[in-house]
Amino acid sequence: MALLEAVGLGPVEEEAYLSLLRTPARSRVELAERLGIGSEEAAGALALLEERGLVRRDAGRGLRVVPPDVSLGALLLRHQTRLQRAQGAVAQIVEEYRNRAVLHDSEAVVEVVNGREEVAARFLEVQSWAVKEVCSLVTGPVLAVSSEDNHVAAEAMAAGIPYRVVYDRALVEDGERPVRLETWRGMGEQIRICDGIPMKLTVVDDRVAFLPTVTDPVEEPSAIIVRESGLFDALVWVFETVWRSAVPYPAADGEGEGPDEDERRLLSLMLAGGTDASMAKQLGVSERTVQRRVGGLADLVGARTRLQLVWRATKRGWL
Repeated sequence: MALLEAVGLGPVEEEAYLSLLRTPARSRVELAERLGIGSEEAAGALALLEERGLVRRDAGRGLRVVPPDVSLGALLLRHQTRLQRAQGAVAQIVEEYRNRAVLHDSEAVVEVVNGREEVAARFLEVQSWAVKEVCSLVTGPVLAVSSEDNHVAAEAMAAGIPYRVVYDRALVEDGERPVRLETWRGMGEQIRICDGIPMKLTVVDDRVAFLPTVTDPVEEPSAIIVRESGLFDALVWVFETVWRSAVPYPAADGEGEGPDEDERRLLSLMLAGGTDASMAKQLGVSERTVQRRVGGLADLVGARTRLQLVWRATKRGWL
C-alpha cells in the first residue's frame, strides 16, 4: 500500500505531494519535469491535491503544501467518517441478507461438509473466524482434527480470544491417549468436565456453529456449518446447558475434580438444611459416614465450615 493511499491519494498524487513537501515548485511544468511525467498528468495530480486541501498556489511563490498537521489531519478525519458510514451501510446490508436468507434460503443457514480433509479444513477455518469467543463440546472419537493438530485454537488463545471447552470425562480418563488438560489450560482454555456429552459442537462468536453429523470413525466424516437461525440458537442452548452442569477443571490453586453422585446428593441435602441424622437416613448410611464425607469434601475445596463448603461447591457448579 502506498503511504497516503489510506486517505485517497494515488501513487502519482502521493509522489507529487511528497516532492512539494520537500521542495516547493514554481510551476506545474517544473513539478512535471521533477517527477518525470507529462504536464497533463501533473495538472491532474495538482488538481486533486488542491481539492483535498493539501496544496495551495501562492502568488509569486509557486506551489506549496499546506502544513501536514493541519491538512492531513482534517483529510484523515473526513476519510474515517466516510469509512464509518460505509461500515454501517455494509453491516445493514449483511443483516438484511441474513434475515432474507433465513427466510428464503436454507443453504445460507446450513452448509453440509463431507470428507475427512474437507471437514478438517472447514473446522479450522470456522475457528479462525473468531473475534470474541469459541465454545466447544469435545467427546470421542477423533474424526478429522485431534487436539494436538488444532493449531488454530492455540494461535487464537495466544491472540487473546477466550475458549470455553467442556470435555467428556471418558476422554480425560482414556488410558491410551488422554486429553492434555494441563497443556490447554496453560494456553488459556477455560475447561470443564462432564459425563456423557451428547455431541461434538463448536460455536464461534454467537454467529456460526460447527456440528459433526457422522461420528463413526469407520465412516467418512461429515459435518454441518450452521449460521444464525433457530437451529443455531438451539445449539447455543445445548452448549450453555452442558457448560452450567459440568465440573470446572482444577485451577492453579489445586482445586479437585468434583464430587461423585452420592456426594452431590449430600451437598444438595446440606443446601436444603438437613441434619446429619436426616441426611444419613436419606442416603442410607450412618451419621459417621456423613460426617466423614462432609470432611472429605471440605478438604477438597479448602473449606473450614459447612457454610463455606456449600458456597464453594455452588461456585464450582456442583450444585
